[in-house]
Amino acid sequence: MATSNRRVRSPSLTFTQVSLLESDPSPIERPDKRKDKKKLISFQRSPDRHSFAHLAKILTSGEREAMLNAVDRLRGKSRILVELACFSTFQFVRLAAVTNLSRDIEALVDVAKYCHFADTRASAVDELAHEYKGLVEIACSSLFKDTRIDAVSTLKDSNSLADVASCSPNKDSRDAALKRVSENKSALKKVAEETAYRSSRLGAITNLSSDPASLSSLALSKNSNVNKLAASKLASFVDELDDPEALVQIAKLSPNEDARYIAVGRLSRDPWSLRAVVTDAQYPDARSTALMLLSDMVNELDDPEILADVATSSPYPDCRSAAIERLIGQSSALLSVASNSKFKETRGHALDKLKSDVASLKSASRLSKYPDTRKKAHKMVSKPEVFEAELSRILG
Repeated sequence: MATSNRRVRSPSLTFTQVSLLESDPSPIERPDKRKDKKKLISFQRSPDRHSFAHLAKILTSGEREAMLNAVDRLRGKSRILVELACFSTFQFVRLAAVTNLSRDIEALVDVAKYCHFADTRASAVDELAHEYKGLVEIACSSLFKDTRIDAVSTLKDSNSLADVASCSPNKDSRDAALKRVSENKSALKKVAEETAYRSSRLGAITNLSSDPASLSSLALSKNSNVNKLAASKLASFVDELDDPEALVQIAKLSPNEDARYIAVGRLSRDPWSLRAVVTDAQYPDARSTALMLLSDMVNELDDPEILADVATSSPYPDCRSAAIERLIGQSSALLSVASNSKFKETRGHALDKLKSDVASLKSASRLSKYPDTRKKAHKMVSKPEVFEAELSRILG
């Protein structure tokens, strides 16, 4: 069915109506569809039941149900919830505030560290039961001993407990954490290596004192405080050890003389280990014993560095001489002997073996610690035939 497009015309005014309009110039009143402004203003100025000011009154009113509802309405407002948890005198308000902070780790940590209400701190720790990083911070830096210990008790991760045992500035939480990992070898080794606190290091290594493998590992530590203590504890196992590196550490560092002697003796067929003892041992008896054992095997040695050590320092003249003979052709090692040996005849013997190496003789004339050796080396270079050959070489 077609729709009509004809325009509908408004009815015409009569002559009388037109006359009335002309005689009354006032505008025609039309109905006002806008809302009453007075009513709108009145609504805006009424008390806002949702304002924080109104909640503050409720939260201090003492009406339990209303107060709990008000706390729930503050969910997501962490700063306000922390204030309630720390300072409200109503326990149920504090605990409700902690519950509403359950997803805000930083806020819960603040409550556990600084709140003066023990029940609220304990609730915050419970909320953080699976947040190991937060618990470590609380265990290390809460102002309250009971909360530090509570955080340690809540931790289940051995690495986190080792962090507390290593780093906490509070001895109570360090000791509690160390006790929790007393059967965990890897955690104890971590504490021993990382802590700056002597008591914690001693406690960790003492807990490992029945485990020679762990002690051997710690005896090789780059931390001198750790390797000394481990070597000392390891001394009781010296007869059982087969690890050359562990034996070297005992020989170098153990304060137990018998243990050092046994360790060096068990290294008697290992020239490199003996050389390490000769070079680095803290105790003269260990160095001298190792050097004597090296001297005894001089005819079996091939390494220039070890032979140079024997030639330089051995207490036996025949061993020094034998070492030099085995160094013929090793100019660098012979130069080291000529420059550093405290034995005059040994220095002279080394120079004699360098007579065909003018460059090494010139170095000895400058570098030797001993004037007689410098003088002899200079004289050997100054010989006419030697100097002429050297000039020819230089002038090409």
